[in-house]
Amino acid sequence: MGRFLDSNHRRRLQPPYKIIQASGIKKGIKALEIGCGNGAFTTFVARAVGNDGIVYALDIQPKMLEQLKNKLNRAENKDIGNIMPLLASAYDLPFPDDSLDIVYMVSVFQEIPDKNKTLKEIKRVLKTGGILSISEFFIDPDYPFRSTTVKQGTKGGFEFDGVFGNFWNYTVRFLKPVDN
Repeated sequence: MGRFLDSNHRRRLQPPYKIIQASGIKKGIKALEIGCGNGAFTTFVARAVGNDGIVYALDIQPKMLEQLKNKLNRAENKDIGNIMPLLASAYDLPFPDDSLDIVYMVSVFQEIPDKNKTLKEIKRVLKTGGILSISEFFIDPDYPFRSTTVKQGTKGGFEFDGVFGNFWNYTVRFLKPVDN
């Protein structure tokens, strides 16, 4: 599955622009990608948020962040200067309270053992009304049904905001409620 993660074939089956649109990613925002891996979606999001925005690319595996850094050094990505790779855990996010506009994950959430702890941390760092976006892809061995993802997010204290896509490839969007 390693080579597939950042392949043209995957981008055809799970188009980054559809995830960006469904997630509510816009120019000028502060975005956190949990489980960025080798950056299969990170560069697309960085271009979408533009020079006035920033993408914090977080992963717990140093090797994945090294691959992301190598990717950023390639000629086709030299124009991207708004990605900050971070080696950290989703259980202890290195951000102040209420500081991010969006937190997104692509085929990552089901791999996190303590989802409740992760959701609590995400809720802490998101601004009120901020977006939590969870995208899943059927080919992933940890693929959950949409209803499972919706239940997990709402149980974690987020407001359900919509499901986009289809059975094979979907994004569930949540909002941080006003009443924390």
